[in-house]
Amino acid sequence: MSEHPVIRFTKELMVVSDLDQATAGAFVRTVYQEGVHEGEQRVITELHRRDREIADLERELARARGESAG
Repeated sequence: MSEHPVIRFTKELMVVSDLDQATAGAFVRTVYQEGVHEGEQRVITELHRRDREIADLERELARARGESAG
């Protein structure tokens, strides 16, 4: 099983800097968590956009069929 990215990047950061494991790990965890949060927000935004698009298409289809909008 491969290493978790936080562990791998912590080790890499320690190699290229003078940071100790605790400091490097805290930095990498913060960056990782911010990336996860940003990704979640993008997914939520995209889902809302798709929901609106689906609702618009359903209304358009209902109008084309001569059904009342609901």
